[in-house]
Amino acid sequence: MIKGEIIGGSELMVRARRWAPALKGGVSQAIGRLVLMLQRNVKADKLSGQVLRVKTGRLRRSINARTEGMDGNTPTGYVGTNVSYARPHEYGFTGQVNVKAHIRNIKTAFGKSITPQAVQVGGFSRQVNLPERSFLRTGLADLRPTIARELDIAVKEAVK
Repeated sequence: MIKGEIIGGSELMVRARRWAPALKGGVSQAIGRLVLMLQRNVKADKLSGQVLRVKTGRLRRSINARTEGMDGNTPTGYVGTNVSYARPHEYGFTGQVNVKAHIRNIKTAFGKSITPQAVQVGGFSRQVNLPERSFLRTGLADLRPTIARELDIAVKEAVK
C-alpha cells in the first residue's frame, strides 16, 4: 500500500478555483478553432479529389462544424455531414441495393450513335461492394498532434 500526503492542499484548491474560468475559456476557444481547422482539412485535403473524387460537390458542401457546451464543463466539437451516402463511403458497404424505376436517356445502341431517346428502366436490385474511403476519421487522425498541442497550449496559458 502506498500512502501520500499533500502539503498545501488548501492553497492548491484556491489556485485551482482561480484557474477554472480561464481554463474553461481557453479550452473552449481552442476547441472552436480546432473544429474549424478539422472542417477545413476534411474539405480541402480529403474531399477535393484526394480520398473521394468530386462529382457534384454536395458532400464537400455538407461538411459542417459545430460546438456545444462551450460555457459548461464539457466543451465539445463536432464535424460531420447529413448526406446519406457519406456513411457508406466512410465505413465501406457490401450488400444489396434497390434501384427504383427511372427514365434513362440513351445516345448509343449496339455500339452506334443514335438520336437521344428516353427509355423506361424498370426497378431492380444489385450487389454493391463499396470499399472504405474514410475522410472524416482520417482527417481527425491527421490533425491529432495539432489538436493535442493546441489543447496543451490552452491549458498552460490558463494556469500561468
